[in-house]
Amino acid sequence: MDAPIEVDTQRARFQNSTGRNIQYVDDVSWIKSKHTLQFGGNFRHIPTIHIRNDKVVGSLASLEALSDADVSTFLSAIPSSERPPTCSVTLTTGCLQSGDAQRWDRLYASTLGLVDNIGILTTRDGSLKALPFGTPLANDTTLNAVEFYGQDVFRITPNLTLTYGLSYGWQTAPKERLNRQTLVVDTSNNNQSLTGPGYIAAKEAAALQGKMYNPTLGFDPVKSAGRNVFNIDWGDVAPRASVAWTPTFDSGFLHRMTGNRKTVIRGGFGLVYDRINTVQSVIIPMLGVGFAQTISVGAPLCNASGTPGAGCNAAAGTGSPGAASFRVGVDGSLPLPTVPAVSIPVVPSTPFGELFSFQDDPNTKVGRSRAGDLTIQREIPGNMIVEIGWTGRWSDRLPQGVNFNSAPYFFVDQASKQSFAQAYDAVATALAAGQTPAAQPFFENQLAGLIGSACAGSSTATTATQFLANAAASNFTGGLVSSLFSVMDGRRTCLGLPTFQNRQLFDLHMRTYIGKSNYNGLIATLRKRTSHGLTFDATYTFSKTLDQNISNQNQAGIYSNSYFPNVDYGPSLFDRTHIFNLSYVYDLPLGKGHRFGGGSWTSRLLGGWYTSGIFSAFSGLPLFVTESSQVWGGGSIFGFAVGMIPTVNPSSFGNSVHGGVTGSNGIGTTGNPANKGTGLNLFADPAAVFGDFRNVQISKDGRTGRANPIRGLPYWNLDSSLGKKTALTERVSFRITADFFNIFNHVNFVDPTLSLTQKASFGVISTQLVPTNRDNTLADGSRWIQLGLRFEF
Repeated sequence: MDAPIEVDTQRARFQNSTGRNIQYVDDVSWIKSKHTLQFGGNFRHIPTIHIRNDKVVGSLASLEALSDADVSTFLSAIPSSERPPTCSVTLTTGCLQSGDAQRWDRLYASTLGLVDNIGILTTRDGSLKALPFGTPLANDTTLNAVEFYGQDVFRITPNLTLTYGLSYGWQTAPKERLNRQTLVVDTSNNNQSLTGPGYIAAKEAAALQGKMYNPTLGFDPVKSAGRNVFNIDWGDVAPRASVAWTPTFDSGFLHRMTGNRKTVIRGGFGLVYDRINTVQSVIIPMLGVGFAQTISVGAPLCNASGTPGAGCNAAAGTGSPGAASFRVGVDGSLPLPTVPAVSIPVVPSTPFGELFSFQDDPNTKVGRSRAGDLTIQREIPGNMIVEIGWTGRWSDRLPQGVNFNSAPYFFVDQASKQSFAQAYDAVATALAAGQTPAAQPFFENQLAGLIGSACAGSSTATTATQFLANAAASNFTGGLVSSLFSVMDGRRTCLGLPTFQNRQLFDLHMRTYIGKSNYNGLIATLRKRTSHGLTFDATYTFSKTLDQNISNQNQAGIYSNSYFPNVDYGPSLFDRTHIFNLSYVYDLPLGKGHRFGGGSWTSRLLGGWYTSGIFSAFSGLPLFVTESSQVWGGGSIFGFAVGMIPTVNPSSFGNSVHGGVTGSNGIGTTGNPANKGTGLNLFADPAAVFGDFRNVQISKDGRTGRANPIRGLPYWNLDSSLGKKTALTERVSFRITADFFNIFNHVNFVDPTLSLTQKASFGVISTQLVPTNRDNTLADGSRWIQLGLRFEF
C-alpha cells in the first residue's frame, strides 16, 4: 500500500466529455500610407457536457474498502509495540531502518486487511436530492470567450518598422443547466465566500499567535449564493510593441559587420494572457461538496457488522489497531455508509463528512506572461543566415492548487514559545540517530492531560513526546508532517480540545492564481537556403526555466507548502540547460545536370537520390533526491515530493551511466547483476551519494533541495532517411525510401528514481527511453528501419 486513499480510481474510473466550439471570427486590414492597420474579434460559445463516476481520487460510484497505515484518514497509527525496533549504533540486526518504519506499517495493515475507510461517491440532483448509488456525476455547462485586438504596422522608413497593438478579452464562468455547482463559504461569517490566499493567510496569522483557525465550512450552491463559481477577470489588457531595424552603413567597421542591408536587429515586448481550460472552468466546479460527496465509514471496529472474527478486541482501541480494527474477510460483511441529509449550505459533519473537495478560487485571475526578445540576424556567404538572440518570459498569476488543510507547521506554543517545527526537528533527529527523544515543550503543552488518560490507550509512554514517538515514529523519520498533525488532532479531539486542522474534510484543494515562473534563453540559429542541393537548419539554445514546482492546469497537484510556495523555487522539471537540433535535406549530386552525370539510363539509375535527417542532443533534466510530499504539511495526496538537501555540490556526482554497480547497505541493490539486476546506475557508489543528502529541517531551512538539483542523463539521437525518386514518364514516377530511426542504435535511458522511501532502487537504471512513435512491444528504443515504395501520378 502506498497511499491513504484510493488513488487507483484514475484507472478504474470512466469519464466522458462532449464539447462543441461555436466560433465567429472577423478580421479587417486597412493599408493607409505607411500604416497597415489590422482589427479583429473572436467570439466563442462553448457548451460542454462532462460525465464521470469518480471524484479524481478517493471514491467511485461503487463501494470500496481501503487499507493503509500512518498516512491514513481514519485508521490509527501502528504503535511501536507492533513493529520491530528501530536500528541504532548498538542494534544492527533484527531491526528496521528509520526510513522503513512506514513501509512496515503499511505491510502490517494490508497483510491483516485492516480497513481505514469504506466509501462510495454519492451524487445529488439540482435540488440536492440524493440519487441512487451508482449514478454518475454529470454537469451540462456553457461558457463564452471574447477577444478583440487592434494592431498597426508602421513602416517609419524603408529600414525601420514599428509594430504596436493591443488586445483585450475575457472568459465567463461556466453556467450549469441545473446549477449543480457550489462555493466554499464560512458559515460563521454570513456564508462569506472563501478565497485561497485569504484563507491561508488567516490560518498562518493565527498559528503564529498560537491560535486555531478552523471556521465551519459550508458549500453553498451557486443558485443560493446568487453568484458564479468565479468572477470574470475584466483586467486582461494586453499591449505589445516591437521594432525591426536594418542598419545601412556605407563604409567602415560597421559596414563590414552589418553588410549592405544584410543585417536586421529586432526587439519586442508584449503581455500575453493564458486561457482557462476545461479542467478549471468545467470539471473542478463540479467536484465540490454537495452535488458530489464521498460518504464513508471511518475506521470501523472489528465488531461493526455484529459478526466479529477470531481475535477481535474492539476495546483495545488505538493501542492495538491490529486487534480492534475491522479485518476484511474475517469480521463479516462490510458496514455500509449512510447518505446524510443536507441543507443549504451543505455542511460536512465531523470527523470527515467528506474526504476531498475541489474548488475554484472565486477571485481567480487569468495567468499572464511578460514576454521579451532581442535578436540580431545576419546574412553570410553561402546562402546562409545566422541569428543570435535572447528571449525571456516572466509569468505570474499562474493556476496552482493550495490546500486549506495544509498543516500549520510553524504553529507557536504560547507558553513555551517553541514552535511545532522546532519540536518536530528535535524528535526526528533523535529517532534517526536511534536515540530516545527528549520531551518537547510544544508536544507536552499541546497534548496536556494525554498521559494517564483513556486517550492514550494502552501506551506506556510517560510523556506526550514519547507517546508520539512510539505511535508515529515514521511520521517523524519519513517527513510525514500532515499525518502527524492528524495523529495529534485525534488525541486533541479525545481530550476535548480544538484541533489544528479542519476535521470536516481530509483535504480541500482550491485552484487559485499565485503561481510564478520565468524563462531566459540565449538562442543561436544557422540556416542555409537551398543551394547545391543542400539545405539545413541548426539551432542551439542555452537556457534556464525556474518555477515553484507548479503543474499544468489539468493536474490536481498542490504546493508542498501552501503558505510559502517559494520553498520549492528552482529549475522546472522540464528545464534543459543545453539543447541542439539539426535538420537537413541533401540531394546527392548524381545524374543528369549534376557533377556526376551520365547517359540516359545511367542518369536514371544514379539520379534522384537524396538523404535527410534530424539530429537532437539535450543535456539532462533536473533530478532530486526526494522524501515525502508532507514535509511542509502540504497534504497526504496531491502534494509534490520534496527535494532533500544536498550536503555537497550535486555536480560532483556526474550524470553518466555506470556499469557493474551492485549497491551496498541496502541502497541501489536492485541493480545487482547477481540478483538479475541491470548493473547500471547513475552513480558509481549510490550509497555514498545517498549519504550526501539530508532531510529538510522545517524549523531552519527556507528552501528545499529543488534549488540545487542533480542533472539527469543527457540525450542524443539521429534519425535519417535515404530515398530515390525516378521519373517513368512526365506524369508518372515512383519513390523508394529507407527511414532509419536511431540510425546508430544509441541507447538512451530513462532517468532513475531517487527516493528516500525506495532505497533499494536508488539510482538504478532499468528502462530505455522509448520514442513516442514506437511500438514498445516490438522495437523498444533500438534502431527501427522503415521501407517505403510510392507511386506518384
